[in-house]
Amino acid sequence: MSTPSLFMNRVRLEDGYHEDDLPFIERTLTQLFHQLSRFDPSMVHIGLRVKDRGQPGMRTSIEVHVSGLPTVIGASDLTDTKAALQDAEAKVVSQLREAADRHHDRHPRGPRH
Repeated sequence: MSTPSLFMNRVRLEDGYHEDDLPFIERTLTQLFHQLSRFDPSMVHIGLRVKDRGQPGMRTSIEVHVSGLPTVIGASDLTDTKAALQDAEAKVVSQLREAADRHHDRHPRGPRH
């Protein structure tokens, strides 16, 4: 099973998304899945939500929780569904990198020489 498929099993569809959206979501969230590949999928929970889909004022959000790291949330007010998901994804990936780097800095893996 490929890495994206492993993380797709961790995606929780919330307001505005449906099972029919899963192939689109898997194709769109490649950066996020790549960033998460350093973690065991069982440690990851991803929530996707879109409010007022297809309407003015649409808001897309991605919430990612990785055990041991703070929850990160990316949101977008773009009205194109794919662009909004990619915008929210970019924000989450950036926050996730920062959280993982801070966690790594606080918990070095071994003695430094």
